[in-house]
Amino acid sequence: MKYVSILGFSALCAIGLSSNASAQSRAHPECRSFKNSHSCTCAVENGGRVYDDPHRPGRKRWVSARRGTPAHMAFMNCTNRSGAR
Repeated sequence: MKYVSILGFSALCAIGLSSNASAQSRAHPECRSFKNSHSCTCAVENGGRVYDDPHRPGRKRWVSARRGTPAHMAFMNCTNRSGAR
């Protein structure tokens, strides 16, 4: 019985790790270094951009499309679908 539970636990861990890895691979290449790479990816794919932070040399920031535009609504829909916060 212990063997079956250990096998089941290891299978669940493997599934969890593979789903996390696939989520990382879907991130836009510019967004992989950000803590919230899902929202950054949604922004870049829907009219946003990644730029150098003028106040912190060596750092980057991302911005979504301007509020009130259809591109911003597409960004919001994307983040809501992916569950990013």
